[in-house]
Amino acid sequence: MPDESDASPFRIPAEFVRFAVAVEPAEVGWGYVAGWLGAEDAVRLAFLRRCDLRERAGEFDALAGAEPSSPGLGALCHRLSGGDADAGRVWAYLALSWACSRSGEERSRLLGHLAARGDADAARSARDPDGEGLRLLAAGRGEFLLGRAASGEGMNWRSSSALMGTDRPEEVDAAFDRAEELVGVAVIGLALNHPDAVAILPRVARALESEGGELRHQGRVALAHVARLHSTVDRRCLELLRSHPRGSEADDDLWSYVPHRRLPWWLWRHHLGERMVWLLRDKWRS
Repeated sequence: MPDESDASPFRIPAEFVRFAVAVEPAEVGWGYVAGWLGAEDAVRLAFLRRCDLRERAGEFDALAGAEPSSPGLGALCHRLSGGDADAGRVWAYLALSWACSRSGEERSRLLGHLAARGDADAARSARDPDGEGLRLLAAGRGEFLLGRAASGEGMNWRSSSALMGTDRPEEVDAAFDRAEELVGVAVIGLALNHPDAVAILPRVARALESEGGELRHQGRVALAHVARLHSTVDRRCLELLRSHPRGSEADDDLWSYVPHRRLPWWLWRHHLGERMVWLLRDKWRS
């Protein structure tokens, strides 16, 4: 359980944590008790993790159902954090990662707060942010994000409804490496939930270039969602899409939502050819 020396000098938003690591219930409890998470963010984060795990949610059910303003949330978090001595380690990484993600004076201020509380890693990062800081962040990312993604325990890979909420690209990469049966569902979920198309499109490309017909189709569905939500596409996905059958949802949504000047000639030919057929058909009927 956190003691007075663990008290946080600032809060870390749940929307940052959700993309940075698949936290465990004890870690959410620790984060709230130590002050890294506010009450609403603790409940929000627990809700998101419950969505990731569905029937395997365990203690996330109780955390997600707690009222942020009730004493019961604090009691529950104290109980969860008290049983796991390692639960605080992830918050040292998350605090450093959040501080380093800021810029200018805010970044210096947050790193200073961490160094002032005796955080040696933060002190070294403040002195050498582009050297020691990056090394420490890479080590934490490897342990808490990539390591957990590789284990497959951060998501419920037997539940399509859970995977439709996928929001960490690293989970999808690891699922491709493990040849998970429902990885295509996770690609679609990533397209629907991640805010950055640059992070989504390489995973869509992996689905588009796969050999399985269902996974290729799921890649087209994901690409259609990216076009609709972000109005963009990259060259690699277009190159791969060219070998797919024409008339898919990806073809249609790319044409509808991405500026035409960014689309290749073969997609112009397909859509303008379709339009000519419609015009001739209408003229013949009239």
